[in-house]
Amino acid sequence: MSISAQDHIEIQRLMYRYARCADRKDYAGFAEVFCEDAVFDYSGTEVISLPAIQQMMHALDKYLRTLHQVHNTLYEVDGDAASGETYCIASHLRNQGERIEKLEMGICYQDRLRRMHDGWRIEYRKFDLLWVQSTFVDGM
Repeated sequence: MSISAQDHIEIQRLMYRYARCADRKDYAGFAEVFCEDAVFDYSGTEVISLPAIQQMMHALDKYLRTLHQVHNTLYEVDGDAASGETYCIASHLRNQGERIEKLEMGICYQDRLRRMHDGWRIEYRKFDLLWVQSTFVDGM
């Protein structure tokens, strides 16, 4: 299996859309990221269907801000299917009393993608948490 430059760009942009939807809390926007019948394996709990995934993403509401930096997108394409992984460093800011805490997570997303008539979508995503680091920040 291999990947064309065009597919690489389109898949990379899909990962950017995922991060933007998360950071803007644009839950409706995930309809342009996930298949309608997608499965999101979040730490061993399978969330099934786009509406359920959109609802799960509301967990981000507890944070003041997030910043998902996606990189190292490495996928192989076989016709209208692709599989691979994307690395992510995700920062989450929340109030802790009088201070602002930053939770930084190292994540590896393991994905299966499906090419739709209007572009690539995530069909299956496994969230693999590699590490978490907590610190306080000076402000926003």
